[in-house]
Amino acid sequence: MKMIHTIDLLPAGPHDAALIADLHTRSWRHAYRGLLPADYLAREVPAQRAQAWQARLVDGAQGQLEVTLARVDGTPAGFACLQPEAEPQYGVYLDNLHVMPGWHGLGLGKRLFAHCAQRAAGGWPGQPLFLYVLDGNTQAREFYRRLDGNESEVFDDKFPGADLIVAVRRVSWPSVAALLKRLAV
Repeated sequence: MKMIHTIDLLPAGPHDAALIADLHTRSWRHAYRGLLPADYLAREVPAQRAQAWQARLVDGAQGQLEVTLARVDGTPAGFACLQPEAEPQYGVYLDNLHVMPGWHGLGLGKRLFAHCAQRAAGGWPGQPLFLYVLDGNTQAREFYRRLDGNESEVFDDKFPGADLIVAVRRVSWPSVAALLKRLAV
């Protein structure tokens, strides 16, 4: 028998900074294992993510953003962050889309992504939606391909908060309306 879960998508605020940092750390450690140095993931990421989310959610250091916390049966299970002003030449930036490994397979990533697309369509109508993905993150890249994301050529970029250069791709959806149809949940 399939278990039915209650999924809540809630706006995150300053009081959620430490929780979001912890989710971000755990997600990176899982998704980037083998893609980023193990020592970096183990030792540096927790403090860097704590500092980054303090700056974002408490200090307002990165301008306008919308952070959504996903809870499954009350348990924090993922989050997403829109930064509409980060790189306006490309559209609305989906800076983070993370689902904890224990919650993969429930459709939570798709639901969280659909929520962000709805927010982008309502808040910044006519703007494309885009994100960056590590070239080696095949699971995420496949998810975006299934949603008809347009991948750029691979290019080198500085990894946030570290002295690392990584191979990334920009994935974009020129029509958020078409994306929303594809995401119908």
